Amino acid sequence: MSWWIPDWLKKRNKPRPVPKERIRILVLSMSLEDRLLLKRLGRQHDWELRFANSPREGFRLVSQSHFELILCDRNQPGYPWREVMDRLSARSPRSCILLVSPVKNGYLWGDVLQQGGYDVLIGPLRERDVLQSIDAAVRFITPAASLCSH
Repeated sequence: MSWWIPDWLKKRNKPRPVPKERIRILVLSMSLEDRLLLKRLGRQHDWELRFANSPREGFRLVSQSHFELILCDRNQPGYPWREVMDRLSARSPRSCILLVSPVKNGYLWGDVLQQGGYDVLIGPLRERDVLQSIDAAVRFITPAASLCSH
């Protein structure tokens, strides 16, 4: 005997993809071209981006809510980058902080790690580097899965 299953039952029991949790990223004082790149990537990868125009605004935002990642430009108006990193890591210790700098060397990378940061990205940002670094940071935070869809 052959069983007939109505279409509505097939659709109802069809497996649905599990929605991924959106990654929350705070972007602190970036150049316009870097912001535009991050906005485009954010739409493509369903990131929740917040932009802060000053370190003070960034400190306020991390005090109010949690961000998995913080992208921070090395050249902050009125603040040395080490102080910015110290304050961000103190106020949001579970966040991965990525410093954007025009240069990347072992000395700077070591300093960033000492200040509580996660990685250094070379600016101006390039799509491939951003995706790789964010993907690695997300895997570090949530080892079970990557939130960047390549």
